[in-house]
Amino acid sequence: MTSEQALSVARRYHRGWTSKNYKQASELLAPTLEVEVPINEYPTAESFVQALRNFGDLVTDVELLSEMSSGNEAMLLYDMQVQRLGSMRVVEHFTVADGKVTRLRQIHDTAAIRPTAAA
Repeated sequence: MTSEQALSVARRYHRGWTSKNYKQASELLAPTLEVEVPINEYPTAESFVQALRNFGDLVTDVELLSEMSSGNEAMLLYDMQVQRLGSMRVVEHFTVADGKVTRLRQIHDTAAIRPTAAA
């Protein structure tokens, strides 16, 4: 896997969910997907896709700020506007194998999300 291939998978996944094409995004996730996020746990790819769909429906705007890749890893940095939460900056780190995301690590400020996660 080249770094450009890894970045291509990350870009397609990002375009999929940010355009609310969750089918496209989910097809790029490996069945054995490992997810690391600051809030919540997703033991299966299916549980993550359901959460992605629920959260993605609240997103009103996304601006990709930076992207980079090395080997089978890629990173995307973006700002997004989310209904009821406001503005959020997110970085996603992808590990890719055989054209699928096998590991997704996401970092963002959880201050806006904490009150809704507890509800």
